[in-house]
Amino acid sequence: MPPPTQAPILIIGAGPVGLCLALELLYHSVPVVIIEKTSTITNNHPKGRNNDMRTLEHYRRWGVSDEIRSLSWKTENPKQELIIKERLVDQDPIGAFPLKYGRDPDESGQFVAEPSLSAPQPVLQGVLERRVVELGGAVWRGWEVTNVDDRGGKVIVTARRDDEVHEMQAEYVVGCDGPGSLVRKAMGVEHDGEGPLGRTWTYVVRSEGFPIASALKGSQYDALGFLMVVNPEASSLINIPGEDEWGFGILVTGEKKDTEPAEEGVKAYARRLLGAPAKVDIISRSSYAAMMRLSRKYRRGRLFIAGDACHICPPTGGHNMNTGIEDAVNLGWKLAGVLQGWGRDALLDTYHTERWPVGRRVSGVAMANSLAMSEAEEPVDGAGGAEPTPADRARQIFERTYRQWNSYGVVLDQRYDGSPAIIQEGWEAPPWTPTNYWPHARPGHRAPHLWLPDRTPLHDHFGKQFTLLNVGASKDIVDRFLSAATSLGLSVVELQIVPQIAGTKYPAKLTLIRPDQYISWQGDECDAEKVIRQITGHITERAATKL
Repeated sequence: MPPPTQAPILIIGAGPVGLCLALELLYHSVPVVIIEKTSTITNNHPKGRNNDMRTLEHYRRWGVSDEIRSLSWKTENPKQELIIKERLVDQDPIGAFPLKYGRDPDESGQFVAEPSLSAPQPVLQGVLERRVVELGGAVWRGWEVTNVDDRGGKVIVTARRDDEVHEMQAEYVVGCDGPGSLVRKAMGVEHDGEGPLGRTWTYVVRSEGFPIASALKGSQYDALGFLMVVNPEASSLINIPGEDEWGFGILVTGEKKDTEPAEEGVKAYARRLLGAPAKVDIISRSSYAAMMRLSRKYRRGRLFIAGDACHICPPTGGHNMNTGIEDAVNLGWKLAGVLQGWGRDALLDTYHTERWPVGRRVSGVAMANSLAMSEAEEPVDGAGGAEPTPADRARQIFERTYRQWNSYGVVLDQRYDGSPAIIQEGWEAPPWTPTNYWPHARPGHRAPHLWLPDRTPLHDHFGKQFTLLNVGASKDIVDRFLSAATSLGLSVVELQIVPQIAGTKYPAKLTLIRPDQYISWQGDECDAEKVIRQITGHITERAATKL
Protein backbone atom coordinates (compact mmCIF):
# COMPACT_ATOMS: atom_id res chain seq x y z
CA MET A 1 0.00 0.00 0.00
CA PRO A 2 1.49 3.38 -1.00
CA PRO A 3 1.50 6.55 1.13
CA PRO A 4 -1.36 9.06 0.71
CA THR A 5 -1.33 11.24 -2.35
CA GLN A 6 -1.87 14.51 -0.42
CA ALA A 7 -0.81 15.99 2.91
CA PRO A 8 -0.59 19.51 4.33
CA ILE A 9 2.95 18.83 5.61
CA LEU A 10 5.25 16.14 4.28
CA ILE A 11 8.38 15.40 6.32
CA ILE A 12 11.23 13.51 4.70
CA GLY A 13 13.20 11.56 7.30
CA ALA A 14 12.05 9.72 10.46
CA GLY A 15 15.06 10.44 12.63
CA PRO A 16 14.64 12.26 15.96
CA VAL A 17 14.26 15.67 14.27
CA GLY A 18 11.65 14.54 11.76
CA LEU A 19 9.67 12.73 14.45
CA CYS A 20 9.83 15.74 16.79
CA LEU A 21 8.62 18.05 14.01
CA ALA A 22 5.71 15.68 13.48
CA LEU A 23 4.91 15.73 17.21
CA GLU A 24 4.98 19.54 17.30
CA LEU A 25 2.63 19.74 14.31
CA LEU A 26 0.29 17.14 15.81
CA TYR A 27 0.37 19.06 19.11
CA HIS A 28 -1.07 21.97 17.11
CA SER A 29 -3.64 19.69 15.37
CA VAL A 30 -1.92 19.70 11.98
CA PRO A 31 -2.02 16.36 10.05
CA VAL A 32 1.40 15.14 9.00
CA VAL A 33 3.00 12.41 6.90
CA ILE A 34 6.61 11.21 7.27
CA ILE A 35 8.45 9.38 4.49
CA GLU A 36 11.50 7.34 5.57
CA LYS A 37 13.73 5.27 3.32
CA THR A 38 14.76 2.70 5.95
CA SER A 39 12.31 -0.09 6.70
CA THR A 40 13.08 -0.34 10.44
CA ILE A 41 14.86 1.56 13.21
CA THR A 42 18.42 0.26 13.31
CA ASN A 43 19.62 -0.45 16.85
CA ASN A 44 23.25 -1.44 16.42
CA HIS A 45 25.28 1.32 18.10
CA PRO A 46 24.62 3.52 21.18
CA LYS A 47 25.00 6.94 19.59
CA GLY A 48 23.20 10.26 20.04
CA ARG A 49 22.58 9.71 23.75
CA ASN A 50 22.42 13.25 25.13
CA ASN A 51 18.90 14.64 25.57
CA ASP A 52 19.37 18.05 27.16
CA MET A 53 17.17 20.02 29.56
CA ARG A 54 15.54 22.12 26.85
CA THR A 55 14.67 19.02 24.81
CA LEU A 56 13.06 17.46 27.89
CA GLU A 57 10.70 20.46 28.06
CA HIS A 58 9.37 19.44 24.65
CA TYR A 59 9.19 15.74 25.49
CA ARG A 60 7.11 16.75 28.51
CA ARG A 61 4.65 18.74 26.35
CA TRP A 62 4.30 15.84 23.92
CA GLY A 63 3.68 13.31 26.70
CA VAL A 64 6.77 11.14 26.18
CA SER A 65 9.23 12.29 28.85
CA ASP A 66 8.24 9.64 31.42
CA GLU A 67 8.66 6.74 29.00
CA ILE A 68 11.98 8.01 27.65
CA ARG A 69 13.27 8.52 31.19
CA SER A 70 12.26 4.98 32.15
CA LEU A 71 14.43 3.68 29.29
CA SER A 72 17.37 6.03 29.86
CA TRP A 73 20.83 5.22 31.22
CA LYS A 74 21.10 6.07 34.91
CA THR A 75 23.75 6.42 37.59
CA GLU A 76 23.48 5.65 41.30
CA ASN A 77 24.21 9.28 42.09
CA PRO A 78 22.61 11.91 39.81
CA LYS A 79 25.35 14.46 40.65
CA GLN A 80 27.30 13.35 37.62
CA GLU A 81 31.04 13.63 37.21
CA LEU A 82 33.72 13.44 34.60
CA ILE A 83 36.09 10.77 35.91
CA ILE A 84 39.61 10.61 34.52
CA LYS A 85 41.81 7.50 34.70
CA GLU A 86 45.08 6.40 33.13
CA ARG A 87 43.76 2.88 32.53
CA LEU A 88 40.51 1.11 33.15
CA VAL A 89 41.55 -1.73 35.43
CA ASP A 90 43.39 -1.89 38.76
CA GLN A 91 43.60 1.86 39.29
CA ASP A 92 41.72 4.57 41.13
CA PRO A 93 40.65 7.74 39.27
CA ILE A 94 43.28 10.48 39.02
CA GLY A 95 40.55 13.13 38.98
CA ALA A 96 36.77 13.60 39.29
CA PHE A 97 35.08 16.83 38.21
CA PRO A 98 31.44 18.02 38.14
CA LEU A 99 29.42 17.80 34.94
CA LYS A 100 26.91 20.62 34.46
CA TYR A 101 24.60 18.82 32.07
CA GLY A 102 21.52 19.24 34.26
CA ARG A 103 21.20 15.54 35.14
CA ASP A 104 20.80 16.22 38.87
CA PRO A 105 17.29 17.51 39.70
CA ASP A 106 18.66 19.39 42.70
CA GLU A 107 20.92 21.31 40.32
CA SER A 108 18.63 21.65 37.30
CA GLY A 109 15.39 22.26 39.24
CA GLN A 110 16.05 25.99 39.53
CA PHE A 111 16.01 26.28 35.71
CA VAL A 112 13.78 23.47 34.34
CA ALA A 113 11.04 21.08 35.42
CA GLU A 114 12.86 17.90 34.35
CA PRO A 115 16.56 17.06 34.34
CA SER A 116 18.36 15.97 31.20
CA LEU A 117 18.90 12.28 30.45
CA SER A 118 20.99 9.86 28.44
CA ALA A 119 19.18 7.53 26.03
CA PRO A 120 20.60 5.96 22.85
CA GLN A 121 19.07 7.37 19.69
CA PRO A 122 17.41 4.13 18.50
CA VAL A 123 15.58 3.81 21.84
CA LEU A 124 14.47 7.44 21.59
CA GLN A 125 13.25 7.01 18.01
CA GLY A 126 11.10 4.05 19.00
CA VAL A 127 9.29 6.09 21.66
CA LEU A 128 8.84 9.12 19.41
CA GLU A 129 7.56 7.12 16.46
CA ARG A 130 5.00 5.27 18.57
CA ARG A 131 3.75 8.62 19.90
CA VAL A 132 3.46 10.08 16.39
CA VAL A 133 1.29 7.15 15.31
CA GLU A 134 -0.73 7.29 18.54
CA LEU A 135 -1.57 10.96 17.84
CA GLY A 136 -2.71 10.20 14.30
CA GLY A 137 0.46 10.87 12.31
CA ALA A 138 1.54 8.57 9.50
CA VAL A 139 5.07 7.15 9.16
CA TRP A 140 5.70 5.43 5.84
CA ARG A 141 8.90 3.39 5.95
CA GLY A 142 10.73 1.77 3.08
CA TRP A 143 10.01 4.60 0.62
CA GLU A 144 12.95 6.59 -0.75
CA VAL A 145 12.23 10.10 -2.02
CA THR A 146 13.85 10.61 -5.41
CA ASN A 147 12.61 14.05 -6.41
CA VAL A 148 11.16 17.19 -4.80
CA ASP A 149 9.59 19.85 -7.02
CA ASP A 150 8.32 23.15 -5.59
CA ARG A 151 5.76 24.40 -8.10
CA GLY A 152 4.82 27.57 -6.26
CA GLY A 153 1.35 26.72 -5.03
CA LYS A 154 2.21 23.13 -4.11
CA VAL A 155 5.14 20.69 -3.81
CA ILE A 156 5.25 17.44 -5.77
CA VAL A 157 7.31 14.64 -4.20
CA THR A 158 8.25 11.42 -5.96
CA ALA A 159 9.15 8.33 -3.92
CA ARG A 160 10.19 4.81 -4.85
CA ARG A 161 9.92 1.42 -3.16
CA ASP A 162 11.48 -1.40 -5.09
CA ASP A 163 9.94 -1.03 -8.59
CA GLU A 164 6.94 1.00 -7.41
CA VAL A 165 6.95 4.77 -8.00
CA HIS A 166 4.52 7.01 -6.12
CA GLU A 167 3.75 10.74 -6.39
CA MET A 168 2.55 12.91 -3.49
CA GLN A 169 1.42 16.52 -3.19
CA ALA A 170 1.95 18.72 -0.13
CA GLU A 171 1.55 22.36 0.81
CA TYR A 172 4.98 22.34 2.49
CA VAL A 173 7.86 19.85 2.58
CA VAL A 174 10.48 19.70 5.31
CA GLY A 175 13.74 17.86 4.76
CA CYS A 176 14.92 16.18 7.95
CA ASP A 177 16.98 13.95 5.71
CA GLY A 178 20.51 14.33 7.00
CA PRO A 179 23.78 15.85 5.81
CA GLY A 180 23.27 14.92 2.15
CA SER A 181 19.72 16.31 2.18
CA LEU A 182 17.83 15.88 -1.09
CA VAL A 183 15.53 18.72 -0.03
CA ARG A 184 18.46 21.09 0.51
CA LYS A 185 19.71 20.21 -2.97
CA ALA A 186 16.23 20.80 -4.41
CA MET A 187 16.32 24.22 -2.74
CA GLY A 188 19.62 24.94 -4.50
CA VAL A 189 21.24 25.84 -1.19
CA GLU A 190 24.96 25.41 -0.49
CA HIS A 191 26.48 24.84 2.92
CA ASP A 192 29.69 26.29 4.36
CA GLY A 193 32.02 25.24 7.14
CA GLU A 194 35.41 23.92 8.09
CA GLY A 195 37.09 20.55 8.22
CA PRO A 196 36.98 17.67 8.29
CA LEU A 197 39.97 17.79 10.61
CA GLY A 198 39.79 14.04 10.92
CA ARG A 199 37.40 11.14 11.41
CA THR A 200 36.64 9.48 14.72
CA TRP A 201 35.95 5.76 14.47
CA THR A 202 33.85 4.59 17.41
CA TYR A 203 33.58 1.03 18.73
CA VAL A 204 31.67 -0.94 21.32
CA VAL A 205 33.71 -3.89 22.58
CA ARG A 206 33.66 -6.68 25.14
CA SER A 207 36.90 -7.52 27.00
CA GLU A 208 36.95 -11.16 28.06
CA GLY A 209 37.86 -11.62 31.72
CA PHE A 210 37.75 -7.87 32.38
CA PRO A 211 34.07 -6.82 32.43
CA ILE A 212 33.59 -3.09 32.61
CA ALA A 213 31.28 -3.48 35.61
CA SER A 214 34.20 -4.80 37.67
CA ALA A 215 36.59 -2.10 36.48
CA LEU A 216 34.17 0.65 37.53
CA LYS A 217 32.93 -0.82 40.78
CA GLY A 218 32.68 1.16 44.02
CA SER A 219 31.15 4.32 45.42
CA GLN A 220 33.71 6.51 43.63
CA TYR A 221 31.95 5.61 40.35
CA ASP A 222 28.36 6.15 41.54
CA ALA A 223 28.19 9.54 39.81
CA LEU A 224 30.04 8.45 36.65
CA GLY A 225 28.69 10.49 33.75
CA PHE A 226 31.69 10.46 31.42
CA LEU A 227 34.89 8.47 31.65
CA MET A 228 38.11 9.65 30.07
CA VAL A 229 41.20 7.46 29.82
CA VAL A 230 44.38 9.43 29.11
CA ASN A 231 46.85 6.64 28.50
CA PRO A 232 48.13 6.30 25.84
CA GLU A 233 45.79 8.75 24.08
CA ALA A 234 42.95 10.84 25.45
CA SER A 235 39.71 8.96 24.83
CA SER A 236 36.16 9.41 26.11
CA LEU A 237 34.69 6.04 26.96
CA ILE A 238 31.13 4.82 26.68
CA ASN A 239 30.06 3.09 29.86
CA ILE A 240 26.90 1.09 29.08
CA PRO A 241 25.01 0.70 32.38
CA GLY A 242 24.28 -2.90 33.35
CA GLU A 243 26.40 -4.29 30.55
CA ASP A 244 29.93 -5.66 30.25
CA GLU A 245 30.35 -3.85 26.95
CA TRP A 246 32.14 -0.53 26.69
CA GLY A 247 33.10 1.84 23.93
CA PHE A 248 35.71 4.32 22.77
CA GLY A 249 36.75 6.43 19.80
CA ILE A 250 39.91 6.53 17.70
CA LEU A 251 40.66 9.81 15.94
CA VAL A 252 42.35 9.40 12.54
CA THR A 253 43.78 12.47 10.81
CA GLY A 254 45.69 13.13 7.61
CA GLU A 255 45.33 11.32 4.30
CA LYS A 256 44.09 8.11 5.95
CA LYS A 257 41.31 9.75 7.96
CA ASP A 258 38.61 8.04 5.88
CA THR A 259 40.23 4.61 6.16
CA GLU A 260 39.02 2.58 9.12
CA PRO A 261 41.79 1.32 11.40
CA ALA A 262 42.66 -2.35 11.03
CA GLU A 263 40.73 -4.62 13.38
CA GLU A 264 43.82 -5.84 15.23
CA GLY A 265 44.90 -2.23 15.72
CA VAL A 266 41.51 -1.43 17.23
CA LYS A 267 41.78 -4.34 19.63
CA ALA A 268 45.33 -3.35 20.61
CA TYR A 269 44.10 0.19 21.30
CA ALA A 270 41.35 -1.23 23.50
CA ARG A 271 43.87 -3.27 25.46
CA ARG A 272 46.01 -0.18 26.07
CA LEU A 273 42.99 1.71 27.40
CA LEU A 274 42.05 -1.29 29.48
CA GLY A 275 45.56 -1.76 30.85
CA ALA A 276 45.36 -5.56 30.55
CA PRO A 277 46.14 -8.20 27.88
CA ALA A 278 42.52 -9.22 27.43
CA LYS A 279 40.81 -10.89 24.49
CA VAL A 280 38.73 -8.13 22.86
CA ASP A 281 35.65 -8.63 20.69
CA ILE A 282 34.23 -5.77 18.61
CA ILE A 283 30.43 -5.64 19.01
CA SER A 284 29.54 -2.62 16.86
CA ARG A 285 31.17 0.31 15.08
CA SER A 286 30.36 3.71 13.62
CA SER A 287 32.21 6.89 12.65
CA TYR A 288 31.83 10.63 12.31
CA ALA A 289 33.87 13.42 10.73
CA ALA A 290 35.21 16.22 12.91
CA MET A 291 33.79 19.02 10.81
CA MET A 292 31.27 21.84 10.77
CA ARG A 293 28.74 22.53 8.02
CA LEU A 294 26.03 25.20 8.00
CA SER A 295 23.47 25.64 5.22
CA ARG A 296 23.16 29.17 3.88
CA LYS A 297 19.35 29.12 3.93
CA TYR A 298 16.85 27.08 5.94
CA ARG A 299 13.87 28.00 3.73
CA ARG A 300 13.20 28.51 0.05
CA GLY A 301 9.59 28.85 -1.06
CA ARG A 302 7.60 25.89 0.22
CA LEU A 303 10.69 23.87 1.10
CA PHE A 304 12.42 23.81 4.49
CA ILE A 305 15.25 21.89 6.09
CA ALA A 306 15.94 21.03 9.74
CA GLY A 307 18.50 19.19 11.84
CA ASP A 308 21.53 17.65 10.11
CA ALA A 309 20.26 18.97 6.77
CA CYS A 310 20.92 22.47 8.20
CA HIS A 311 23.93 22.02 10.46
CA ILE A 312 26.54 19.36 11.15
CA CYS A 313 29.03 19.48 13.97
CA PRO A 314 31.10 17.03 16.02
CA PRO A 315 29.18 15.27 18.82
CA THR A 316 31.45 16.72 21.51
CA GLY A 317 28.98 18.16 24.01
CA GLY A 318 26.03 16.32 22.45
CA HIS A 319 24.44 19.40 20.88
CA ASN A 320 23.60 18.61 17.26
CA MET A 321 20.48 16.47 17.75
CA ASN A 322 19.11 18.78 20.45
CA THR A 323 19.70 21.82 18.22
CA GLY A 324 17.82 20.02 15.45
CA ILE A 325 14.90 19.29 17.77
CA GLU A 326 14.71 22.99 18.63
CA ASP A 327 14.71 23.70 14.86
CA ALA A 328 11.68 21.42 14.59
CA VAL A 329 9.80 23.15 17.41
CA ASN A 330 10.52 26.63 16.02
CA LEU A 331 9.31 25.65 12.56
CA GLY A 332 6.38 23.48 13.67
CA TRP A 333 4.27 26.13 15.40
CA LYS A 334 4.91 28.62 12.60
CA LEU A 335 3.73 26.18 9.93
CA ALA A 336 0.67 25.51 12.09
CA GLY A 337 -0.01 29.25 12.37
CA VAL A 338 0.09 29.76 8.61
CA LEU A 339 -2.06 26.69 7.87
CA GLN A 340 -4.59 27.76 10.51
CA GLY A 341 -4.77 31.31 9.19
CA TRP A 342 -3.53 33.40 12.12
CA GLY A 343 0.06 33.55 10.86
CA ARG A 344 1.32 35.05 7.63
CA ASP A 345 3.99 33.78 5.25
CA ALA A 346 6.52 36.26 6.65
CA LEU A 347 6.34 34.32 9.93
CA LEU A 348 7.86 31.33 8.11
CA ASP A 349 10.82 33.47 7.05
CA THR A 350 11.66 34.01 10.72
CA TYR A 351 12.50 30.30 11.01
CA HIS A 352 15.76 30.97 9.16
CA THR A 353 16.24 34.37 10.80
CA GLU A 354 16.05 32.85 14.28
CA ARG A 355 17.58 29.40 13.88
CA TRP A 356 20.48 30.06 11.49
CA PRO A 357 22.48 32.15 14.02
CA VAL A 358 21.88 29.46 16.64
CA GLY A 359 23.11 26.76 14.26
CA ARG A 360 26.25 28.77 13.57
CA ARG A 361 26.92 29.46 17.26
CA VAL A 362 26.31 25.93 18.52
CA SER A 363 28.28 24.33 15.70
CA GLY A 364 31.19 26.61 16.49
CA VAL A 365 31.09 25.57 20.15
CA ALA A 366 31.00 21.88 19.21
CA MET A 367 33.93 22.33 16.82
CA ALA A 368 35.93 24.09 19.55
CA ASN A 369 35.07 21.24 21.92
CA SER A 370 36.38 18.73 19.41
CA LEU A 371 39.65 20.62 19.02
CA ALA A 372 40.01 20.85 22.79
CA MET A 373 39.52 17.10 23.13
CA SER A 374 42.18 16.40 20.51
CA GLU A 375 44.60 18.63 22.44
CA ALA A 376 43.68 17.29 25.88
CA GLU A 377 46.71 15.03 26.12
CA GLU A 378 49.30 17.68 25.29
CA PRO A 379 51.99 18.17 28.00
CA VAL A 380 50.83 19.83 31.20
CA ASP A 381 52.67 21.85 33.82
CA GLY A 382 53.15 20.77 37.42
CA ALA A 383 52.79 23.11 40.37
CA GLY A 384 55.77 25.45 40.73
CA GLY A 385 57.45 24.04 37.64
CA ALA A 386 57.72 20.55 39.13
CA GLU A 387 57.05 17.37 37.20
CA PRO A 388 53.26 17.15 36.81
CA THR A 389 51.48 14.60 38.95
CA PRO A 390 48.59 12.49 37.64
CA ALA A 391 46.26 14.87 39.50
CA ASP A 392 47.89 17.83 37.67
CA ARG A 393 47.24 16.10 34.36
CA ALA A 394 43.62 15.42 35.22
CA ARG A 395 42.97 18.97 36.37
CA GLN A 396 44.47 20.59 33.28
CA ILE A 397 42.67 18.20 30.96
CA PHE A 398 39.38 19.18 32.62
CA GLU A 399 40.21 22.87 32.30
CA ARG A 400 41.08 22.50 28.61
CA THR A 401 37.80 20.71 27.87
CA TYR A 402 35.65 22.64 30.37
CA ARG A 403 33.07 23.87 27.84
CA GLN A 404 32.24 20.32 26.80
CA TRP A 405 31.17 19.39 30.32
CA ASN A 406 29.45 22.68 31.22
CA SER A 407 26.90 23.79 28.65
CA TYR A 408 24.03 25.65 30.32
CA GLY A 409 24.41 28.59 27.95
CA VAL A 410 24.23 26.41 24.84
CA VAL A 411 21.23 24.47 26.16
CA LEU A 412 19.01 27.13 27.79
CA ASP A 413 20.21 30.46 26.39
CA GLN A 414 19.70 30.23 22.64
CA ARG A 415 18.68 33.79 21.75
CA TYR A 416 16.62 35.18 18.87
CA ASP A 417 18.05 38.68 18.76
CA GLY A 418 17.15 40.55 15.59
CA SER A 419 14.04 38.54 14.69
CA PRO A 420 11.22 40.61 13.13
CA ALA A 421 8.76 38.44 15.08
CA ILE A 422 10.29 39.63 18.37
CA ILE A 423 9.70 43.12 19.83
CA GLN A 424 12.90 43.98 21.65
CA GLU A 425 12.08 45.92 24.77
CA GLY A 426 13.06 45.51 28.39
CA TRP A 427 16.34 45.13 30.14
CA GLU A 428 19.57 44.21 28.42
CA ALA A 429 20.99 40.73 28.81
CA PRO A 430 24.64 40.08 29.61
CA PRO A 431 26.83 38.78 26.75
CA TRP A 432 26.14 35.19 25.75
CA THR A 433 28.54 32.46 26.89
CA PRO A 434 28.30 28.70 26.21
CA THR A 435 28.62 27.81 29.90
CA ASN A 436 26.34 30.29 31.69
CA TYR A 437 22.59 30.84 31.56
CA TRP A 438 20.89 34.17 32.31
CA PRO A 439 17.46 33.10 33.72
CA HIS A 440 15.42 36.27 33.23
CA ALA A 441 12.56 37.27 30.93
CA ARG A 442 13.55 39.21 27.82
CA PRO A 443 12.07 39.21 24.30
CA GLY A 444 13.92 36.69 22.14
CA HIS A 445 14.81 34.52 25.15
CA ARG A 446 13.22 31.34 26.47
CA ALA A 447 10.64 32.07 29.18
CA PRO A 448 12.33 31.34 32.53
CA HIS A 449 11.13 28.40 34.59
CA LEU A 450 9.30 28.95 37.88
CA TRP A 451 7.81 26.57 40.41
CA LEU A 452 4.28 27.63 41.32
CA PRO A 453 2.89 27.27 44.86
CA ASP A 454 1.34 23.88 44.00
CA ARG A 455 4.82 22.66 42.89
CA THR A 456 3.85 22.51 39.24
CA PRO A 457 6.14 24.22 36.73
CA LEU A 458 5.03 27.47 35.10
CA HIS A 459 5.57 26.00 31.62
CA ASP A 460 2.88 23.36 32.26
CA HIS A 461 0.29 26.15 32.36
CA PHE A 462 1.17 27.82 29.05
CA GLY A 463 -1.44 27.74 26.29
CA LYS A 464 -0.87 25.78 23.07
CA GLN A 465 -0.67 29.03 21.11
CA PHE A 466 0.26 32.19 23.02
CA THR A 467 0.24 32.93 26.74
CA LEU A 468 -0.13 36.38 28.30
CA LEU A 469 1.60 36.22 31.66
CA ASN A 470 -0.05 38.77 33.93
CA VAL A 471 2.01 39.97 36.89
CA GLY A 472 -0.21 42.69 38.34
CA ALA A 473 -1.56 44.32 35.17
CA SER A 474 -5.00 45.97 35.27
CA LYS A 475 -8.02 44.06 34.02
CA ASP A 476 -8.75 46.78 31.46
CA ILE A 477 -5.32 46.46 29.82
CA VAL A 478 -5.52 42.66 29.74
CA ASP A 479 -9.06 42.68 28.33
CA ARG A 480 -8.01 45.03 25.51
CA PHE A 481 -5.09 42.75 24.64
CA LEU A 482 -7.21 39.59 24.62
CA SER A 483 -9.90 41.30 22.56
CA ALA A 484 -7.35 42.40 19.96
CA ALA A 485 -5.99 38.85 19.78
CA THR A 486 -9.45 37.39 19.26
CA SER A 487 -10.20 39.87 16.47
CA LEU A 488 -7.04 38.71 14.66
CA GLY A 489 -7.83 35.01 15.13
CA LEU A 490 -5.08 34.38 17.68
CA SER A 491 -5.66 32.22 20.74
CA VAL A 492 -4.07 33.83 23.82
CA VAL A 493 -4.42 32.34 27.30
CA GLU A 494 -4.08 34.69 30.25
CA LEU A 495 -2.02 33.28 33.11
CA GLN A 496 -1.87 35.26 36.35
CA ILE A 497 0.94 34.97 38.88
CA VAL A 498 1.65 37.26 41.79
CA PRO A 499 4.80 39.44 41.89
CA GLN A 500 6.13 37.43 44.82
CA ILE A 501 6.25 34.33 42.58
CA ALA A 502 7.46 36.16 39.48
CA GLY A 503 10.32 37.63 41.49
CA THR A 504 13.13 39.15 39.46
CA LYS A 505 12.67 36.68 36.59
CA TYR A 506 9.58 38.44 35.17
CA PRO A 507 10.00 42.20 35.76
CA ALA A 508 7.17 43.44 33.50
CA LYS A 509 3.46 43.41 34.27
CA LEU A 510 2.80 41.63 30.96
CA THR A 511 4.90 39.04 29.16
CA LEU A 512 3.72 37.50 25.88
CA ILE A 513 5.01 33.95 25.40
CA ARG A 514 4.97 32.08 22.09
CA PRO A 515 4.05 28.41 21.50
CA ASP A 516 7.77 27.50 21.68
CA GLN A 517 8.02 29.15 25.14
CA TYR A 518 10.01 32.10 23.78
CA ILE A 519 9.09 35.66 24.74
CA SER A 520 7.64 37.80 21.95
CA TRP A 521 7.09 41.00 23.92
CA GLN A 522 7.07 42.30 27.47
CA GLY A 523 5.95 45.58 29.01
CA ASP A 524 3.33 47.26 31.12
CA GLU A 525 1.07 48.38 28.26
CA CYS A 526 1.15 48.52 24.47
CA ASP A 527 -0.76 48.91 21.22
CA ALA A 528 -2.03 45.33 21.38
CA GLU A 529 -3.09 45.04 17.74
CA LYS A 530 0.28 46.25 16.49
CA VAL A 531 2.14 43.83 18.78
CA ILE A 532 0.04 40.88 17.64
CA ARG A 533 0.34 41.76 13.97
CA GLN A 534 4.12 41.93 14.24
CA ILE A 535 4.64 38.68 16.13
CA THR A 536 2.43 36.74 13.70
CA GLY A 537 4.09 37.99 10.52
CA HIS A 538 1.54 40.59 9.44
CA ILE A 539 4.21 43.29 9.85
CA THR A 540 7.39 42.23 8.11
CA GLU A 541 9.73 45.04 9.13
CA ARG A 542 10.84 45.99 12.62
CA ALA A 543 8.55 48.58 14.21
CA ALA A 544 10.13 51.99 13.88
CA THR A 545 8.54 53.39 17.00
CA LYS A 546 8.28 52.10 20.51
CA LEU A 547 5.08 50.11 20.96
